[in-house]
Amino acid sequence: MCGRLVSAQPPGVIAAQFEVDEVVIDTLPPRYNVAPTAVVPAVASTRSGRRLGAMSWGLVPPWADDPTTGPRPINARAETIAEKPLFAEALVRRRCVVPADGFYEWRTSPDGTKQPFYLSMTDGSLLALAAVWERWERRGAPALVSCAIVTTPANETVRPLHDRMPAVLTGHALDQWLDPALRDRRSLQPLLQPLPASALTVAPASRLVNSTANDGPALLSA
Repeated sequence: MCGRLVSAQPPGVIAAQFEVDEVVIDTLPPRYNVAPTAVVPAVASTRSGRRLGAMSWGLVPPWADDPTTGPRPINARAETIAEKPLFAEALVRRRCVVPADGFYEWRTSPDGTKQPFYLSMTDGSLLALAAVWERWERRGAPALVSCAIVTTPANETVRPLHDRMPAVLTGHALDQWLDPALRDRRSLQPLLQPLPASALTVAPASRLVNSTANDGPALLSA
């Protein structure tokens, strides 16, 4: 599962790493405890190239009567994304990546308390989290662009904490995921693989992460 993120980089840093052609997000305050329904940065491809914008985390299907009610899945399983009606069309036509400094997972201590851990790229780069997106529109209401992050089975680094992890894209897999011309489900699903264990660094984080009311860089360390 992927249910809490760190998004601390300004648009310029994100645009440089992901070779963005157009930035349509004005400001991006650093956030160290991003929870579902929050706005996250997202890189998607358009006819004019890669665009960095903002999306609400938690996918609202276009057929929903009201975006404030009903389920808003924050994750989509890589193994079944092509078969699920909620995600299948988006997999083919509406893919994006959510850039993140890292994410949190928890381990329950013997005394029943939950200890958060912070996971980030070993080389210090931003994570490119595979995601799919949808646009919800109704007359008289503001449009809502939302996304769900794809997950895979956990690698050896994440497995002691959780059996799932976000699908992190690198290199050619990232380029293919953001290629709007690629619409073959059989070619897309193999891109969604667990990141090699050595590519992730894990360290205990502050238990202040347990409350979404808390924020700030102090959350990254115990």
